[in-house]
Amino acid sequence: MDPSAPPNRKRDISSEWFRALVESALDGIVTMDDKGRIIAFNPAAETIFGYRSQQVTGHLVSEKLIPPHLRSSHEKGLAHFLSTGRKKIIGRRLKLTAMRADKSVFPVELEVISVSPQTAPVFIAYVRDISEREKFETELRQYTLTIKKTLVQTILAISRTVEIRDPFTAGHQRRVAHLAATMAQALRLSQERIEGIFLGALIHDIGKIAVPSEILSRPGKLLDEDVKYLKIHCRKGYEILKPVNFPWPVAEIAFQHHEHLDGSGYPQGLQNGEILLEARIVCVADVVESLTAHRPYRPAYKIEEALSLINQKAGKWYDPRVVNICTQLFAGGYCIDTIDLDALTWLTATP
Repeated sequence: MDPSAPPNRKRDISSEWFRALVESALDGIVTMDDKGRIIAFNPAAETIFGYRSQQVTGHLVSEKLIPPHLRSSHEKGLAHFLSTGRKKIIGRRLKLTAMRADKSVFPVELEVISVSPQTAPVFIAYVRDISEREKFETELRQYTLTIKKTLVQTILAISRTVEIRDPFTAGHQRRVAHLAATMAQALRLSQERIEGIFLGALIHDIGKIAVPSEILSRPGKLLDEDVKYLKIHCRKGYEILKPVNFPWPVAEIAFQHHEHLDGSGYPQGLQNGEILLEARIVCVADVVESLTAHRPYRPAYKIEEALSLINQKAGKWYDPRVVNICTQLFAGGYCIDTIDLDALTWLTATP
């Protein structure tokens, strides 16, 4: 208790508690009057901004704590609130740019409350320096991007390995991946699902590693027993990929990309909703690419012929929405033969 206070004056405990809370707060607390002048500046604010309290008290917030290019916006916002009472930032947590005593700028998290004493409103800003958090988040995004690029490059290498064993279909998986991802974009799927479709399509035929090379490279029409043996690649692909903890249904795409809506596909005979949308998209892309590519046992179909065939089976074998989007893409100028295969890592442009 202040020994100079009159004996009959009661101690204001609540004011002392409030002062202690402000002084010990980890967040900077800056109090401003209705003119935009600083009237209180706690120790945490001194640490954050690099000013002593007496250096800023009485000065405009915009002059001391706000970068020059943002001062006009701040002053207009204050004037708007005082004239209309409409709160654009009051009571909301925002991320803004602030300025230190050395004129360096840095990101802060800010929340402003308005109190109305009898004379004029007073504004209290709670300020948190988030420079370190922003730095960590930036580094984390860069690390995630690096991991994603490495994953894509690894999957591309695996894709090429499959194609080395099947020289007649070189580039098949990459063209299917590009078409499937483009269809997924046109269907407005999420970025995560588009990435999964892209990567799943890149290695949808990985199970062909288990198929004898003499079957894969045999010229002329395949024998019935060859076709039966070739069909094992879906299950083998699933067995190869399933142990890998992908964040996308990559193994399921390999397993289901030859399934049909009416249950006539293989290897599981799945129907309708049992087939993943990702697999339905890769299925259509796979069929279109295969039909329009030359094979030792048949010439290549024209794209118009391939699109006609999938449209005939839309709703029976193939998802009608996917067939419709595929048809629209080619009508709009998409050309599967002129895609830039070196640009297939487009998805790594964003973390």
